Amino acid sequence: MSSEEREFLIIGGGIAGLMMAYKLAKNGRSFLLVDDAPLNSSSRIAAGMFNPISGKRMTVNWKAMELLDSLHQAFGDFEKILGKNYLVKATIHQAFGNVKESNDFGARLDNPLFKNFINETALAKTPLLAEFGSFEVEGSGWVKTKEWIKDYQLYLLNQGNYLQDKIDWANIQDEQGKWQFGKHTFSKVICCEGHQYFKNPHFNWLPFKLCKGQVLHIKCAGLPKEYILKKGVYLVHQYEDVFKVGASYEWDYEDDQPDDLGREMLLEKLRQMIELPFEVIHQDAGIRPTTRDRGAILGSHPSLENLFIFNGLGTKGILQAPFLAKHLTDYLLGGAPIFPEVDVTRFNTFYPNSQ
Repeated sequence: MSSEEREFLIIGGGIAGLMMAYKLAKNGRSFLLVDDAPLNSSSRIAAGMFNPISGKRMTVNWKAMELLDSLHQAFGDFEKILGKNYLVKATIHQAFGNVKESNDFGARLDNPLFKNFINETALAKTPLLAEFGSFEVEGSGWVKTKEWIKDYQLYLLNQGNYLQDKIDWANIQDEQGKWQFGKHTFSKVICCEGHQYFKNPHFNWLPFKLCKGQVLHIKCAGLPKEYILKKGVYLVHQYEDVFKVGASYEWDYEDDQPDDLGREMLLEKLRQMIELPFEVIHQDAGIRPTTRDRGAILGSHPSLENLFIFNGLGTKGILQAPFLAKHLTDYLLGGAPIFPEVDVTRFNTFYPNSQ
């Protein structure tokens, strides 16, 4: 196969696109990943936190054990490929925000899977303000996403499998069952464009529910580096005495830039978490590609059989991506059925030609 003919074109180089590249490479398939590398993509500003317990309702994530196993396997592989360890295991010390959360937590303990991840009485002695009590979540931690994305993109570039270029669908043409992009020809295209999905004329009909998230970087002596603190928002160690605080959830917004409203929202949450003095040293913002039902979106285009999507990872991107990238790869290479919870076909009624 010449360098101009490859099996897969991957559009988008965030968490989803890079995980697809990793899985295709592991299966010996040829591909080119194209990304325009926006500095404020949600993948690059994300804390990379993974947590088997989700949201205020404190429910166990869908396929939590499989997700965690895939995550650890993937970053074990990346440690061998790139020579660095990007995954940090860390217990979450989480405080209840009110009495109702404490009561709801007690009811959840009847679920053996939930209880498997929980220390009912927090063992950690941290500065977290916990007037209504607290608990610990095990099996959690974070990935150094920004560092991993940069390193793996450079690795793919050196392998000849990465191209930094503007993604313009006017220059990606389907010609007699093959996709043409520049001098390259591809059998299949996988769209991993995140919140930029609306620029894709083939998938812009999907009912995404985009959410802006803002984070702060603070300098604060006295915070534990080996724990994630959580109470409404999280505190995740970055380096030295610098921690990331986030993230906000903003459904109505004007742009993807950091602003004073997001800053004050996070500062108010932070003051409810700790009483230690701190200094804000940086602020970031990005848009999450969330969906109506909070499920990811995988699978084939309704009418173009050589066009696929891997998107909608939302707030659980780093946790879901390795498992779902393998799942989509099994579908692409072997025809394995896609789980209905993440199958793009669940939204086919929104497709303009569905009637």
